[in-house]
Amino acid sequence: MMAVSEISLQPRLRSHLTRMSARLALSWVVLVITSCTASSESFANRPGFREYFNQYPPSTAVPNEKQQQLLEKYKPRIYRAIDSSGIAQQGPVDFYRSYISDGKLLDDGELVSQQVTQALLNQYRDNPTARFIYKGTYRKDSDAVVYARFDSDTLQYNGNSYPLEFLSYNLVFPASGLLKGLGGLQTAALTIAGSLNDWHQLDHYVGLSIALYRDIPVAVTLQQHNYQTSYIFNKDLELPDDHRVQVDIAMRSNELYLHNEKETRHPAVSFISQDNIEFIKTGSNKPFMAGFDITRGDQEIDYSLAFLAQSDAFYQFKGHLGKSRLLPGRDGPPGADYVTLPGLMPRALRLVTGYRPGSVEHEQQKLSGLFDFSTFSVKAEGINAAIEDFIKDADALN
Repeated sequence: MMAVSEISLQPRLRSHLTRMSARLALSWVVLVITSCTASSESFANRPGFREYFNQYPPSTAVPNEKQQQLLEKYKPRIYRAIDSSGIAQQGPVDFYRSYISDGKLLDDGELVSQQVTQALLNQYRDNPTARFIYKGTYRKDSDAVVYARFDSDTLQYNGNSYPLEFLSYNLVFPASGLLKGLGGLQTAALTIAGSLNDWHQLDHYVGLSIALYRDIPVAVTLQQHNYQTSYIFNKDLELPDDHRVQVDIAMRSNELYLHNEKETRHPAVSFISQDNIEFIKTGSNKPFMAGFDITRGDQEIDYSLAFLAQSDAFYQFKGHLGKSRLLPGRDGPPGADYVTLPGLMPRALRLVTGYRPGSVEHEQQKLSGLFDFSTFSVKAEGINAAIEDFIKDADALN
């Protein structure tokens, strides 16, 4: 599936493995990583994406004045942790000025330029053999920037149509790291395999969306690893008086979770399935490949919004936006649009399938009817069940 930086590695090792040598530990880690990640082919080339974007071409215009006003009104309040020595967690950076400006662009392994600009990157946007290589470090001083966009989509249910507007915000980090909540042996072994803070270059999938129906905020959806989690306003959380949802950035992995000043452990997996939903909902029965994201909302980040056309390379780059590394899954990602399965690209479907309010058994049943991994697709049965649950609980739609 997607990058291994977003896969939780916390195996249940037997006690005799605690004496395993570093070499054997590394061999085990490489085996796990290789067996759980895709090839170095860009995720953007998976079946279904081209068809989706041919049917729904990305806009070539930036959000208009009214849309920008909405994006400013609802822009989230974002918090990060401060460590015991007073050092702040890395915040979001400017994609073009802080990341793309510090690297080189290659096409099929041949150097194109060591002075990469927005215009040049967009010239190679649709080239799957293009690769940008970042030359900086995983920590970088930068003005904090969040990329904001406006989308429309319609939710269909029982012959009724619900036109929705989506205010989406993407954060950019120079690198993506592994979960902070790893055990000691796993941490040691993975450190041999690579940097826990810089597992792969670029993390721009970090984000959230606010869904509006007839100008009323309905829900917020957070991107977390290879899945989304949705919360309905006035049921799961209250929208603050200033209209700004509060979120925390997870240490190392950068994922977003609802704000809490206290240090909080969040169950996390690579991809939601019927086999691991119990762990996500309860923290119990942890799967072989699972762990915890850790957040602590110590300091609010002051940032500005930036607006790009949906057709920009930031969203639509078909190659890799980070260097190639030895282990599978450590390559840089494609554009920010390639954040979920092609069948879940419509914003309305991400919204409803990220809503999981039922019992463990109920959510297991929904998920069993949603994903068909043999064909890399989603099924109508699971989508309809997710829509039904969401419509039932979203008072703003009733």
